[in-house]
Amino acid sequence: MLLTMTSPSSDPVRLTEALFFQSSGPVSRTTLIRVLGEDVEIAQILSEVARRTKGLGFELVAVGDGWMFRTAPDLAEALRSVLERPPERLPRAVLEVLLLIAARQPVTRPEIESFRDAALPQKTLALLQEKGLIRSVGRKPVPGQPQLWATTEAFLVTYGLRSLAELDPLLEGLRGPL
Repeated sequence: MLLTMTSPSSDPVRLTEALFFQSSGPVSRTTLIRVLGEDVEIAQILSEVARRTKGLGFELVAVGDGWMFRTAPDLAEALRSVLERPPERLPRAVLEVLLLIAARQPVTRPEIESFRDAALPQKTLALLQEKGLIRSVGRKPVPGQPQLWATTEAFLVTYGLRSLAELDPLLEGLRGPL
């Protein structure tokens, strides 16, 4: 059951904070409107949430098309060694494929192979898809109709990015014609 402005707790800022805590990932504008109602000024509420969390152990950050709470950057490293198991490192070849997908999306497997000048094992795409870092976004309208691949919002969250634009300096040499 979704809470609305007619609920006993009608403070939209507190309700938004609770929603961010309850959510396991970024909360979209659409979800905020569904929970808070259409007559609420989302930007104003987000600004107030950000103000209230300033200086705390967590902060409000924009990720992809939504917002979420994240550990304050100055505390993240200290907590990471205690609370998290080390992130599973992807092999270099898999990271290379992931960066190519991020740079050229949507992109097909044959296009990736052409750019890398090497065969791309299906297990590489399967691993990235299993980790939620890429997804199929359709098929290219060419003979054989190969699948088109693109990065996901989980990719942005995993690598602490607000948008793909933050990768531009790194991806500059990977863009352009095949």
